Parts: sequence; structure tokens; C-alpha cells
Amino acid sequence: MHIPAIFVGLALLTMGRQLYWIFVGAAGFIFASNLASQFMVGHSPLLMVIVPLAAGLAGVLLAILAQHLAVGIAGFIMGAYLLIFLFSLFGLMGPGWTLVAVAGGGSLAAALLLFFFDFALIALSSLAGATLLVGGLYWNSIFTWMLYAVLVVFGVACQTMHWKKGKEGD
Repeated sequence: MHIPAIFVGLALLTMGRQLYWIFVGAAGFIFASNLASQFMVGHSPLLMVIVPLAAGLAGVLLAILAQHLAVGIAGFIMGAYLLIFLFSLFGLMGPGWTLVAVAGGGSLAAALLLFFFDFALIALSSLAGATLLVGGLYWNSIFTWMLYAVLVVFGVACQTMHWKKGKEGD
């Protein structure tokens, strides 16, 4: 597992809602990282890190300037990423399934974020954070699934607690 993925995963898991720009930046990083691994084979390893980091920073800038647009785009990317990840775990990857994952997962996640911003952001950032943290493990193990579930529940609980604490101060 890459060190940036660990830090991004932890940030998403614990602070995805309150620092939504991390969610948007992570979506840009994940999207560019996947593209770089497919289309930049044989290039410098440094370039393979710089391109995703630049896309993540562009996502952060977009999040600051245009919150709803950025969160909708990031939701689409994260929804597609999560569904592609789940499909690949169950051996459902292929041209048709990839299209279903991107269109279905992306559209559903973007819609949920636009209509139920806080709740959807907490859920998606917790799922994405747990996926980044556990993604490189052996998924045929019950331990991996239990760890994934515990991380998602921890992320949702942590973010909900911070959110409610912030609402009490208003």
C-alpha cells in the first residue's frame, strides 16, 4: 500500500464530512492514479505520483471555488470507484460491468450527495477511506471483511459525532 493512500484513507475515514475538500481531492487523486497506472506505463515513478497529486490539488481548488459542483463530480468518481472495486472483488469485471459500475455507481453517489449532502458525504467518505486502507489486503479472508466493516462503522461514528458536536455549537 502506498503511503499517500494510507494518509488519504485515514483523513477520509475520520474527517470526510467536515473537510469535504479532502473528499474532493481524494477523488481527483484516485481518478488520476488509476488513469496514470493504465496510460503512463514505463514513465518515471515520480511522474506517476506527481500527476495524481496535481489532480488531487485541482480537486481541492475546485472544492473551494465551487462546492456543489466539486462534490457532485467527486461523488460520481467515488461511487464509480467503489462499485468497480466491489465488482472486481466478486469477479464481475468486464467491459459491460465496468460501464454499469461507472454509470450506476457514479450517478447514484452523485445524486445522494446532492440531495443528502451531509449523510451521503459521511457514508461515502467512510466507505472510500476504508477501501483505501484495506484495499491491498487479501479479500477472501473473513478478517479483511471484518476489518473493512469495523473501519466503515468507525468512520461513520467518528464523523457523525464531529458533525453533531458542531451543530450543538451553532
